[in-house]
Amino acid sequence: MKHPAWSSLTPAVRLVLVVWLVCVGSIAQTAAKSEDTGYVFVNQEHVPWPLPESILRDLRSTDEQVRLGALKLAGLGNEQAHEAVWSQSHGSPSKIIGQAVVTPARAELIYASLGKDADQQAIIAFEVPSLQSTFLAVAPQKGQQWERIAAINCWCKYDMAPTQDALAEFVSLHPAPEPAPATPPHYELVVRSSGGGTGIYTQNEAHFRVYRNDLRSVLSFVSGYRSNDPTGPDPSWVYLERRWFTLYGDAGGILVEAKGKFPARQTPEIQWTVRALQDTHLQQVSCRNYRWNAAEFRYEPQNGEVTACKAPTN
Repeated sequence: MKHPAWSSLTPAVRLVLVVWLVCVGSIAQTAAKSEDTGYVFVNQEHVPWPLPESILRDLRSTDEQVRLGALKLAGLGNEQAHEAVWSQSHGSPSKIIGQAVVTPARAELIYASLGKDADQQAIIAFEVPSLQSTFLAVAPQKGQQWERIAAINCWCKYDMAPTQDALAEFVSLHPAPEPAPATPPHYELVVRSSGGGTGIYTQNEAHFRVYRNDLRSVLSFVSGYRSNDPTGPDPSWVYLERRWFTLYGDAGGILVEAKGKFPARQTPEIQWTVRALQDTHLQQVSCRNYRWNAAEFRYEPQNGEVTACKAPTN
């Protein structure tokens, strides 16, 4: 039955409303398949996979078409999977003469239980220095088949210095809260991403678990922050923030926050780039409890004092 108000509308207005509803539905459907978490992009489209070992092998292939197929399975679009080829002529400006399939500098495959049961998911992670980007994909096994449920990428150029392990900085595993010892143990997939601008660096940390056959963010926070105005008057200070999340007991964890500063022009340059040296300037420490809500499958902040609050030591 039509609503009386609908009957009073002109055909033109009805058409506009129908188009608008279709667009809203399309946007909502798209939003359900992707998520923006910090400086990473999370694509939650489900894609059938062959054996994860075959994708890892093909990512390392010298054959461009084989490598391209593996990159697309890992979540890269056609543009992401290619880079420009420049002319090498002497005496004239370089110009683009073609394109080539990107080559990961390093690719790894690990298995871990990210969900509630004992099933293990395949996690493929790799870096492409020419794109200043890192990538990962997560796929559970469904019967005899595999299915990618999420692909994550980050333009993490600030974490790709020669002195840093970009892949280790981008992705790691963190123990999940367990009411009782489990075999195999459960983990959270930890993804760190960074961005910034003139005088500013920010790093975000997101923890993911597999829930109802999707990759869900269960915790996210700013894990690192550094700011300095290089054009400002003396005294010019570099302001620092660092945060760590650690498990506490079997039902949650503690988020530790530390802040500090150091004079920009009177401090050796090495203290700007080596994190362990930066951390020596952290002084103000505070903590907050987080409880694992098993029903909602996520962490929730709790009020109340935290005993023995201190920053972790490297």
